[in-house]
Amino acid sequence: MKIAVCAKSLGMESIADDRFGRAEYYVIFDTNSLMDETVENTAKNESAGAGGSAVRLLSKSNVEVVLVPELGPKAVDAVNGFEMKAYRYADRKTVRETIEAYQAGQLKQIETSTTKSHSGLRRA
Repeated sequence: MKIAVCAKSLGMESIADDRFGRAEYYVIFDTNSLMDETVENTAKNESAGAGGSAVRLLSKSNVEVVLVPELGPKAVDAVNGFEMKAYRYADRKTVRETIEAYQAGQLKQIETSTTKSHSGLRRA
């Protein structure tokens, strides 16, 4: 299974980002091979709908689970549409620690939006 985490920089020791659609990177961890890869978030500068575009980007890497700080309504719809599962983290830990928290069953699954819709890049 592939798990994606929002990241501030490259690799498993990066700090988990506090944004989903506008995260700098996503670290994708494969639980079968125990390998990870980092992909740049090409959706981060979109004027609107970055969360949904980010989900589409992650679907191309066959991600099944996304670990996020928040998830807006469009991103929730995209996660459901691509049959992914989303889990919420609250602490700004490393990507590795965030994945370990998920594997230990410490993160709560997101089924509905955790935040209101944003106005794209105008969000403060």
